[in-house]
Amino acid sequence: MKKRLEIELFEEHTNVNIYTIRFKNEISEIEKFLDKFPQGCEFDLDISTIIKWLDNIGKRGALERYFRIEGKFKDRVFALPIENSNLRLYVIRISDEILILGNGGTKKTKVYNKDPELNSIVEQLQTIDCLITAKERQGLIQIKENNYLGNLSSKSNHEKEP
Repeated sequence: MKKRLEIELFEEHTNVNIYTIRFKNEISEIEKFLDKFPQGCEFDLDISTIIKWLDNIGKRGALERYFRIEGKFKDRVFALPIENSNLRLYVIRISDEILILGNGGTKKTKVYNKDPELNSIVEQLQTIDCLITAKERQGLIQIKENNYLGNLSSKSNHEKEP
């Protein structure tokens, strides 16, 4: 099913702008992630650590060393890995200055592609990264420092989670 998606600013910092993905008539992907782990759940410490990492990225930039490659080498899909945590937040790392937050979940298998939920999230981000790359090549999106300029909305194949 094709759904309109928007890349919208989530947090603005001096060194980096953090964006998130929102599909039409839905909450953003980062909100979906956070809603899976409400305050008082067994993952409070993990969520707190992820928020601290995002704050650190806001101060220092989306440096590659903060992320683990999760997609394929040709895309820009990464995970924000937290040591001793079973949570993964998946992102599209455009550059040190631009980060797009996706969704994530509980890591129950050794690799993400063995878990249907996590695999679906990573594949969705790979598709969105391809759309962004195509728009960049066509000149419809331009990157200027830590800002995306141009029409960031697009139609994408997006299946609802089971």
